[in-house]
Amino acid sequence: MQVVHRVFQHMRIYRGLEGFHLFANVVGLNAEERAQRLALLRESHMPFMVTEFYANLIATAAQPDRDRLLNIVLPFRGLRHFSGRFDPYGNVKYRRDSMHFLQHKYAPTLLVHMYDFCISNCQFCYKVNEIRHEKQSGFGFSAKIDAALSYIDGHPEINNVLYSGGDPAAMEVCRLIECMARLLVHPSIRTVRFATKVLAYNPGYFLDADLLAFLTRTNQQPGKHITIIAQLNHPAEMSADSRRALAALAHAGVQVRGQPTLAAGINDDEDVLVRLHQEYIDHQIIPYYFTVFMPVRGVEQYGIRLHHAYAMMGHAHARLNGLEKKGVLLASHDFGKFEICGFLPDTWMPREIVLRWHERPFDSFLPRPLVERYPRDHQALLLLKYDLERTYCIDHLFEQNGLPFFDSEGNLRFSSA
Repeated sequence: MQVVHRVFQHMRIYRGLEGFHLFANVVGLNAEERAQRLALLRESHMPFMVTEFYANLIATAAQPDRDRLLNIVLPFRGLRHFSGRFDPYGNVKYRRDSMHFLQHKYAPTLLVHMYDFCISNCQFCYKVNEIRHEKQSGFGFSAKIDAALSYIDGHPEINNVLYSGGDPAAMEVCRLIECMARLLVHPSIRTVRFATKVLAYNPGYFLDADLLAFLTRTNQQPGKHITIIAQLNHPAEMSADSRRALAALAHAGVQVRGQPTLAAGINDDEDVLVRLHQEYIDHQIIPYYFTVFMPVRGVEQYGIRLHHAYAMMGHAHARLNGLEKKGVLLASHDFGKFEICGFLPDTWMPREIVLRWHERPFDSFLPRPLVERYPRDHQALLLLKYDLERTYCIDHLFEQNGLPFFDSEGNLRFSSA
């Protein structure tokens, strides 16, 4: 396999061991840094891959931004306070039938797993295991859209489709346009959205004339929208090319929403979070979900305790205006999305945590003891005991409170706590 791979005839990707050494030369890793990062990469389950564009962005970034961008594509040295697991959002476990690329977990939303490939690999990505599952399928893009349209016909409550992957913006532009267009003609579908890191890794993708023309035409239709979920985790990822792409998307009528992961070594800093929020507003990105790092196997050093994440966001919000601080702090899990609402009696010495079930899936996605303890209520509040020393994710919290949880091997367990 080539270590420098050409994609779309204008972009190079460094991948694998030899690609790592080429990348290390570009970003200027010294011998000690190179050895340390390589050892940590071998402990990670996410293969190394990064675009030349992003390598050059890292190489020209000032400290400490350089190291924080580096930590996105290479694991860093840090303490690991727990054992993570594969697939900590449950997508593989619930996709076992012949159309496992479809997931209807929340009533109005159909998830379509479109594409495995990413053009760079974020080391903290929770899909380290999931993106390999789809390779067992013989379904092509067209067949997946056929299946999605047929499913929507039988489920009129669905009004939006979320493309998942991999990164849908790693697809050829013509293919992405085709996939979106076919779904948007369905009378039930108001919005097609997809999350992407390409605004950081290869922002020129969004300057394609055909793509911008399609986006403009679509967003001029009443009741039809295309939304991009930008996974920009650090303000230094907002390159000049990223800003040009965002301006073009805004001109095309596209809503861009920011959905960063809060992770140690990347944005676990009040000043960084303030800058990130402000960059969002400066470039018409709507703050959306701020998701606490999920417990991914092999890179647990990215973990942040839940009360620490809440405190950082609170301190950043105190320095931001009302438009800038609209993002929701979430801890995502197989059992849904939980908004972190606060701690009692205070944030720094908490004994209890207040969660809100921001997105509750159908009961078929939940273990019966959880359904019995918390009957269906989309806005349900959960007041739970909190261990400030060892709570990095929902599994830790649920285990401490006698609720069903997944252990580090991905087995569903029923705690007697």
